[in-house]
Amino acid sequence: MHICFLSNCYGEDRSAALIARELKKLRPQAEITGAPLISFGREYVKRGIPLLTRARVPPSGGFPTRSLKGLLLDVSAAHVPLKYFLTLRKRRADIDYTVVVGDVPLLILGYLALRKQILFLAPAKSDYQRPHYRIEEFFMRKIPWKVLTHDEYTAENLRKKGISALFLGNPMMDELVPRGINLGEPPIVGILPGSRSEAYKNLTKILKVVERVKETVTFVCALPQSLKIGRIIHLARRDKWIYENGVFRKNERAVVIIRNGFEDVISESEIVIGLAGTGNEQAAGLGKPVVSFAGYGPQTTLRRMKDQARLLGAGVKFVSDFPNGVATEISFLLSNPEERTRRGKIGSVRMGPPGGARNIANLLVKHFNL
Repeated sequence: MHICFLSNCYGEDRSAALIARELKKLRPQAEITGAPLISFGREYVKRGIPLLTRARVPPSGGFPTRSLKGLLLDVSAAHVPLKYFLTLRKRRADIDYTVVVGDVPLLILGYLALRKQILFLAPAKSDYQRPHYRIEEFFMRKIPWKVLTHDEYTAENLRKKGISALFLGNPMMDELVPRGINLGEPPIVGILPGSRSEAYKNLTKILKVVERVKETVTFVCALPQSLKIGRIIHLARRDKWIYENGVFRKNERAVVIIRNGFEDVISESEIVIGLAGTGNEQAAGLGKPVVSFAGYGPQTTLRRMKDQARLLGAGVKFVSDFPNGVATEISFLLSNPEERTRRGKIGSVRMGPPGGARNIANLLVKHFNL
């Protein structure tokens, strides 16, 4: 029995890999593989799931339709879907079932390549934010045997349209276990710059906010392994930030840099300044009020950040007045614990509790009679 997990990139890879690992625990004898469309598949590899495919991330960072520049840059990488299709096609005979974690184009690609029963997890869209297009709903009705959604509200609306949809939890809320790192004196304000190349400049924008927050707090940045500290030091130096012993300093302000401590940062923070995608959602899901604004690059466009705020309700506050308005919002939340609690509860409800990966794995075992 061979079950192949198809995923778009980064966040989808993680959700797919978590489900795959839970399925492997339940059915160790099953052959389970991962097939990321535009990533090296590190999320699969670190959880012991072998890969059928891997690919270089395109110039747009996986968001080609967010700008004309991104679309034009990705023309050079247009062979990726074709290569992916052909790789899957060659393995069609020995794959029994498919799980697609991503968007509708990947669902169609997986169906055409493999022609197998498909479970479709669509984590990127929600009716809170931007409902699926009618053409997407058509394929969701015709191709998969079940559609799993980002939230119950979306599942309910899809069922009204004749789509077999369920919400079993959001895998991105799983495995968020802090390591017990000492982050410093509370209150702590977490910083999530994102993990793609645009995060370099976005972190410098966040530093401008830090300069304007008047309260005495500990700022801690969860720096992904994908970002090089040397490049950040170079950019921050232009604004007179000095880096020494893991801390950026300017006048009386300091930002502690933490590697491999994302879970600790979002768990221990009172507030999060976030220009991340999945990271912002996870922080909000843990009940941490997130403050965001428009950054540089396709993942943090004005439209995308406003979309995220709609997705998470009051769990994420988008502020258009940068940097002063953002700093004012941080100060407001620091002095209003009741408002922090109110927003945190909304974010937790929108994202749902942990356990989604195990729930989905159980559904697969039951449906496929594994």
